[in-house]
Amino acid sequence: MLRRTLIVTVVMVSLAFFIQAQQQRQSSRGKRGKTPHSRRASRKPALPPVTNFVTDSGGRELIVRVLDIGQGDATYIRNGSSRIIIDGGPDPVIFGRYLDSLRLNNSTIDVVILSHQHLDHYSGLRELFRTSRHIHVRYFFENKDPASAVTLAMLRDSVLSRMDRDSLIYRDTDDPCSDGRRLCTITLAGGAKMHIMAPMPNGDKPNNRSTAVKLIGPDSASFTMWLAGDAEHEEISWFEEAGYDQNPGMLANVLKADHHGSCNGVTRRYLSLIRPQWAVASVGVRNDYGHMHSQARNIYRQAGVPWYRTDQNGTITIRSPGTAGGGFTINPERGGTDLDGPSDRASSQSDCATP
Repeated sequence: MLRRTLIVTVVMVSLAFFIQAQQQRQSSRGKRGKTPHSRRASRKPALPPVTNFVTDSGGRELIVRVLDIGQGDATYIRNGSSRIIIDGGPDPVIFGRYLDSLRLNNSTIDVVILSHQHLDHYSGLRELFRTSRHIHVRYFFENKDPASAVTLAMLRDSVLSRMDRDSLIYRDTDDPCSDGRRLCTITLAGGAKMHIMAPMPNGDKPNNRSTAVKLIGPDSASFTMWLAGDAEHEEISWFEEAGYDQNPGMLANVLKADHHGSCNGVTRRYLSLIRPQWAVASVGVRNDYGHMHSQARNIYRQAGVPWYRTDQNGTITIRSPGTAGGGFTINPERGGTDLDGPSDRASSQSDCATP
């Protein structure tokens, strides 16, 4: 009897331990199952890439995309196997979506140019150097002026680290070819040429230290483009003094409007030197600056220069086939020319007083 009682007691105790262990396992599994769900819920959903770009062709075709980047500048150029980026806009996330859409991860960018040291031009470029993208940059151009901005220091640190690791060449735009000349010419794989011009040496602020670039298609009679960052009246006048109207020449089919369509980024004389068929302004939908200024729009209109603008037209794509007499096409994502924007207003700046 005593033996039977002892056996029953042992069995009951063992069963109790077994039930408790099972409950603990189920509780532990339940907690483990909830943790990933909780983590997933706390993550922000990833923004999808911009999906309206087809793969850019090779060959002699020249493709220029003035990206709808917000209140800032970002331009992507493709000719043959050569890829060029001028500025990266204000937001690394938005610029990253374009890098994804253009399928630039695991690729080589031949030349990156930072026109000048304002966040709405350089901040997005930090995404270009993110290690996980595996993007190799061959040349990086900027004026290297001292600046206190932490984000600019981060970008420069990324560039310097690539010099040792990836053999990146870091050029000062004040001496773009490192030979004392103001003008440096780069020939792209498809036959297009890009002239990089030193900025005004004693410009009174970063805008007037903007690097000017003239892009010439494989067939120079078919397409040329002038891009000069945020250059204002002071530097615009200096371009002529520096002889850029003679070499490389300022005539161009398309002008990327200086300073996002500000009235201090255009003069009648400037347009008479460039004589563009089109102006393209990179501008944010709602910005605090009143861009495009009504005075600037009036100057373009009086000169007979129609415009597209990224806030209203989206990304603007220019193509030239590179064949003799091939001309060029300019196509916005959304139609309409000479459009106004919700932030447009007249500027009260003294040098813009006359509409």
